Amino acid sequence: MLCRGEVKTSRSPNGLGAGLGLVFLIISLIWETGTAAALTKSEENTIRVFQQVAPGVVNITTTAVAYDFFFNPYPAEGSGSGFIVTEEGHIVTNLHVVRDQVELEVTLADGSKWPARVVGKAPASDLALIKIEAPREAVKPLPLGPSKGVQVGQKVLAVGSPFGLGHTLTTGTVSSVGRDVRVSREVVIRGAIQTNAAINPGNSGGPLINSQGEVIGVNTAIFSPTGANVGIGFAIPSETVRQLLPGLVSPWPRVVSWVLAAVLVGLFVWWLRRRL
Repeated sequence: MLCRGEVKTSRSPNGLGAGLGLVFLIISLIWETGTAAALTKSEENTIRVFQQVAPGVVNITTTAVAYDFFFNPYPAEGSGSGFIVTEEGHIVTNLHVVRDQVELEVTLADGSKWPARVVGKAPASDLALIKIEAPREAVKPLPLGPSKGVQVGQKVLAVGSPFGLGHTLTTGTVSSVGRDVRVSREVVIRGAIQTNAAINPGNSGGPLINSQGEVIGVNTAIFSPTGANVGIGFAIPSETVRQLLPGLVSPWPRVVSWVLAAVLVGLFVWWLRRRL
């Protein structure tokens, strides 16, 4: 009898512990399930991509000379966006953001401010390259992704500084591809990406990002009768940036191209005169 009583006594605490453990397990599973359900996979991707690319997006503050009604000069400030493309501090933006500006200041994601200078221009594509002299640990270049394979309906993210509000994120989809968009009398953007991600004044020059955190376009223009976003924005394809970037970083490829072209033309003229 004592043996049986000891067996019953020894099993009772173990049974209670097992029951409590099962209760705690069920509660933790319910808690984890509720926490996971708070974010969808799409939202998790959006958050991850934004955290990944935000350090490489910059706010550009511009100062130009304007004139009042009596033609007195005064400094006029503006703002735009850009993104870092090299560890040396090169930043891609729109030419219309930095054209005719006296001073440029770049604000990085960490809040630090750096003077910038224009080092390259591509007027026909409304692209410009500016440079800051910041430490390499503060410079976070963004990768250029493919824009040729972009499809209508694909998810995209626009990061920039609309109305000077730095590091603002908007999301949307690709509405159309291959658009030819006239942004001025002289400039027509060929093969532009159309998106319904909200783009407003100040977003110009900022990156259009795909779900992998790659830059597939440079936000450039909006179609709007009011001047504010109505869901029709356009971005310069990343392939255009990739083609122009070497010549913007260094003038030597352009110089070599012109020299080779001049040599070939000279040889052709010499050959033609010999034949005649």
